[in-house]
Amino acid sequence: MRRSWPLILMLAIAAGAFLRFANLGANEMSADEGATWAAAVAPNVAQVITLGEKLNPGKIAAHEVLLHGWIAMFGDGIEALRSLSALFGTIAVVLVFWVSREMLGSVAEDAGAGGREDRGANLTAAIAALLFAVNLITIKYSRELRMYSMTLAASLAQIALFLRAARRGGVGNYAGAAALAGAAVTVNFFAILIPAAEGIWLVYLLARAGPRPMTEDARRVVRLAIALAIGAVAFAPLILMELRNGSAAVSRGMLKWAERPPLWEPVALFNKATGTFAFPLLAALAAYGAIRGWRRAHDAVAFALVWMWAPIAMLMIASYAITPVLVERYVLSCFVPLFFLAALGIRQLGSSRALGLALAAAVALSIGHVYGFMRKPHDIQWREAATIALQNLAPGATLATRPAYAVEVVRYYLPAAERARAERGGDSSIVIVENRKRGSGSLTAIRQQYPVTLARVRGVDVLSR
Repeated sequence: MRRSWPLILMLAIAAGAFLRFANLGANEMSADEGATWAAAVAPNVAQVITLGEKLNPGKIAAHEVLLHGWIAMFGDGIEALRSLSALFGTIAVVLVFWVSREMLGSVAEDAGAGGREDRGANLTAAIAALLFAVNLITIKYSRELRMYSMTLAASLAQIALFLRAARRGGVGNYAGAAALAGAAVTVNFFAILIPAAEGIWLVYLLARAGPRPMTEDARRVVRLAIALAIGAVAFAPLILMELRNGSAAVSRGMLKWAERPPLWEPVALFNKATGTFAFPLLAALAAYGAIRGWRRAHDAVAFALVWMWAPIAMLMIASYAITPVLVERYVLSCFVPLFFLAALGIRQLGSSRALGLALAAAVALSIGHVYGFMRKPHDIQWREAATIALQNLAPGATLATRPAYAVEVVRYYLPAAERARAERGGDSSIVIVENRKRGSGSLTAIRQQYPVTLARVRGVDVLSR
């Protein structure tokens, strides 16, 4: 079975690509995606950055700048727009193999390249990649026109280089880990949770090394810490600007929809993201992998646990001390160590038959979760609402949306010549109102101003005076 890892890895890449690219236009664009599109289609990079900071507050527009060039090559059809995220999501499947292999690198190297443990490390990494490839939480954000798939890919590459640098050293590994840490944070500020967790790991390694004389392992840890510190200083202006803009956005109510998580939310987060039926199996396999692998692959298991829980614990503390921020898309990379530990558990089962059955069950339950999610509509029909509103709009009149930022997705679905008629504010004659997750009092107040219902489609009402 150990020799079958190339086949499992190829299956992971193929399944991952299919689940991320297939029928990308099935769901209509969301309001959040509309904000990303509006920034990316600005005439030049400078305006992309300016609009990106305005429309996606708290985030540097690194993703929008890349998307700007993508649009220049492939256009701004919904499939073309989302294909950039799908590409990053597919690349992430390979990166999960790499980072899993790096976590087990010391075990394989101690046994000698090409040996039994080396092949076993490849098998574990390939299984982890397959579990990642077919899991809904990793697929969903690879099919959205947002920065989360890009953030995940950058974070995974950074972690792989971090682990390689800690084990082998090397100027390229140090520089790559530092540069990618800063780059990931410029895509999404919450990527800063990864180097924060890595800092905990470096402290642990130094404490384990003990006092002088300093070993070569400890010297590599110190060099890596210095490299990360230099990277933090280099990216500090962008990170501080991102933090300042994000704090201002939070004070304006950007996260008012988020609720303070209950104390059991860290576990519930994994349950909701991986599926009610898949999670118990994955959790059991992960626990088995952690217990059985603790002696032989102690560092791999310990790092996986730090990576899995430290960022979530930080957001839990922030949610109680400052404002609720524990949202699954902010901790996407924390699901990877769950898949790694589950893969380690599968590999520890012993016989090829037991391994195959466990892997098949985990994959089948994960795909079942994906199928159950995909067969139900989760989008809002902004396109139909925009069409109805335009048909009923008098010459010279304007339309608006509630929430106001949804105006960008409505503009996307309007003909280019009519987009200026969709406004964020002003005295509009028609308003398109999202009726999901909004209090009845808010909707009642809007209806008092716009008493005529022109249409009701999925997720939105089209109202007129």
